[in-house]
Amino acid sequence: MTNPIPLVLLYQNWPQADKTAWDALFAEGDIFDGTGPCASWSEGSRKKRCQSYGYWLSWIMRHQPALLDYSPTDRITNDAVRGYLEEAKARVGFMTRKNMICDLYVLAKAMDPSGDWDWLNKLSNRLVHLADRKSLPKPVAISAADILNKGLQRLEDVENDPSLSDLKRAIHFRAGLMIAFLIARPVRRRTLLALTSDQHLRKTSEGFEVHLSAEDTKDKKARWFPLPKVLVQPMVSYLDIHRPVLLGSKTSNALWISQYGDPITPDGLSRELPKVATRLLGVEFRPHKFRHIAATSIAETDPEHVNIIRDILGHATLDMSQKHYNRATGLSACDDYQYLLQAKMKALGRKR
Repeated sequence: MTNPIPLVLLYQNWPQADKTAWDALFAEGDIFDGTGPCASWSEGSRKKRCQSYGYWLSWIMRHQPALLDYSPTDRITNDAVRGYLEEAKARVGFMTRKNMICDLYVLAKAMDPSGDWDWLNKLSNRLVHLADRKSLPKPVAISAADILNKGLQRLEDVENDPSLSDLKRAIHFRAGLMIAFLIARPVRRRTLLALTSDQHLRKTSEGFEVHLSAEDTKDKKARWFPLPKVLVQPMVSYLDIHRPVLLGSKTSNALWISQYGDPITPDGLSRELPKVATRLLGVEFRPHKFRHIAATSIAETDPEHVNIIRDILGHATLDMSQKHYNRATGLSACDDYQYLLQAKMKALGRKR
């Protein structure tokens, strides 16, 4: 019995023509040879679109193997893409289908810039519109100030709990600090986990500054921002007391350390954060949810300063911020956001 073709065809199993076309996109030649049109893509973008193209090749092998006799771009026809989408409807949502077609369009355009891809671009845009309308999660009934307030209270409770061992206290303190950090400065997961205690986090006379290089951000723009004053002392306690306990005998310059003494990994954060958020906030959160809530809190609470959403989230335009992150049901940098949080926390009865 032959092995079934997987839903995602790994690169090593691609037809040679597709391997050659893919590799040409990322060629790193000199001024005479030229570089591939996608050589500047980040590792994350390459990995995502490699997987997406693997979906496409799998569908061809399973449903239209005769297309393998054609070049990679000649296979991308209206009928083939229609069948590809029909199968996808049975197993994935609007957002994933949108990504599949957007990725196919980007790759087709890169492989054959002179080809007629207007029809595929229009299909991609229609799916983007559908995904924006139907795939956005519902607003969460908790504000940024609520989260910061509960995070700070958790830090106090952990510090004052005599029943906790040093390791347990360090684990709980780090988890609470991460939640407070994420809502005060809602960076992306990749940026959060890339932070180091020496290069990115810098001590100043007034507290700390977080410096991000172009490699640390999605839009490839260097940024820096002050750590909110309410997090300065908790960060000092974490660096001086709890982080060394987590490290044990190991060494690392990563800011966020797991209970095993190693830098927290993306998988580790994805497993831990929803559990911690559920216990602390009563809602299961993942890193991106903090960005949604921060944008919505600004839009609902302080609409006159809605432009700071762009700067807080690190987007090139406000349109991008509102389109993907603002979950306000109706619209009724960092300093403005901090003032907003502080005002809301005072209203909640917390003097900070």
